[in-house]
This record gives sequence, C-alpha cells and structure tokens, in this order.
Amino acid sequence: MTTTTPPQECVLKWCNEAGEHRTHRQYVMSLIAWHRTWLVGINVVQTDDGPLHVELTATTRWSAPATITLQPDEAEAVGQALIEAATRAAR
Repeated sequence: MTTTTPPQECVLKWCNEAGEHRTHRQYVMSLIAWHRTWLVGINVVQTDDGPLHVELTATTRWSAPATITLQPDEAEAVGQALIEAATRAAR
C-alpha cells in the first residue's frame, strides 16, 4: 500500500484486506467441516514483494490455526486429489 491510499482500500483491487497491510489476501472460501468441529479457509495471498500463492488454513475451536502455503500448481493438485477422494468415498 502507499501512503496516499485510503486506509480502508488496498491498491490491489482483488485484495479484501483493510487498513495498512503488507500481505494481500483474497478470501475465497470458508467451510465448517466434520461435525461442525473444523473451520477450513482458502485464500489467495501475496506479500508486497512475493508471488501469488494459495493458503489453506484449518483450525478447531480449541486449537491454533495450521496454515499450508501452496504454489498454484500444488493447490490444483490438492484440489484434484480431494475431488478424487470424495468421489471414491461417495461410492
């Protein structure tokens, strides 16, 4: 962000973060899973000087979040594997 940017608006129009920040984040999805005990979040993230990447975050009400940082191709592979696993589990 630049000092001329209003604190509520990021210069990157896809970014959902407000205020002064160095990590830009677009919130894609949040999902309550497994008997309502897990919260899973998926975001597109970029630091001021870094490449775009995907963050997969999982947490319970009783634990700190665990975040996995993935390159776009890695995230795509995980997505395909989840689709395959869901298909097999639904048979």
